[in-house]
Amino acid sequence: MPITDLESLEQELGTALARADSEAVTVVPILRHVLSNEDNSLFGDEIVARIRGMVRHIAVQLLDRLEAGENDGVPSEHPAERVASLSDLLIESEALVRHLHALALETQLCARLHIRFGSDPVLTPLLQAQIASSDPDLAALAMRFLAAQARHGQSQRRMKLPLLELPGDHLHHALLALRALVEESSSAAGETAAQGIRRDYEEASTRLGLASLLLARMGADAAEALRIDHAGAALFVSALEIGAGLDRDSAVLATHETQAARLALALRSAGMKPALVREQCLALHPELDFPEQFDALGPDRAAALLASGSSVHGY
Repeated sequence: MPITDLESLEQELGTALARADSEAVTVVPILRHVLSNEDNSLFGDEIVARIRGMVRHIAVQLLDRLEAGENDGVPSEHPAERVASLSDLLIESEALVRHLHALALETQLCARLHIRFGSDPVLTPLLQAQIASSDPDLAALAMRFLAAQARHGQSQRRMKLPLLELPGDHLHHALLALRALVEESSSAAGETAAQGIRRDYEEASTRLGLASLLLARMGADAAEALRIDHAGAALFVSALEIGAGLDRDSAVLATHETQAARLALALRSAGMKPALVREQCLALHPELDFPEQFDALGPDRAAALLASGSSVHGY
């Protein structure tokens, strides 16, 4: 029986996705080695420096919380060795390192979009439209996300990340690292610090939480967020997460040039028409050789192919 164009396309996409998977699954183990050994040879200097900066900033914030409890609310300067020890404990969490890598890639993506389209990484056309909405709740939510995105951009320029901006699972990993650091010497102070952090934490108020709430409030109009030049990187990635059922960190990775097959399948599985999928992929990767037979691939089949990849729920 002859192989149809669609079967040939699926084989081609399956091979490309397997190749993308083989690259994706090595990222975090290699990155953890790089972070532990002061070696930048396998990743760009900017990415590694940004991740190191965020890890160190998280460690300092955790120690601030710990020492505030020990010293009547007044944190002191932390010894470099103590910051380094906690940083080492933090990068033992593959999930946390993966998330910080995704944030660094997202920041890099914002810079690429600014160069290519002149896009404002904060006030995008889509966000402007939501701020001007006749729905006051939607407009207010858009303003809150705008402020959160602006703060995030400032933090990224400083290579920092506020502790309470972490997703809940990753904040839990950070608290486990703090507990491991103090389990013998200051266990009571460590528990007090952890309780205070949990009390102050509200995931729905984080930048990523607000992005999800905003897209949910937009309803059917949220499909517009899958146009990256219109929505900007942050809302595009969050919309891809929701529409394709990807882990958000994997959705960020899908925008990388080595993951073009995953991006195309994710967009198609989210219901985007083939011509628009091609447009978005070429917007990110102008040199991409996009297969002509892609028009024959339906959303359900794209979702099935995407689910066959090992990186759907975290690379």
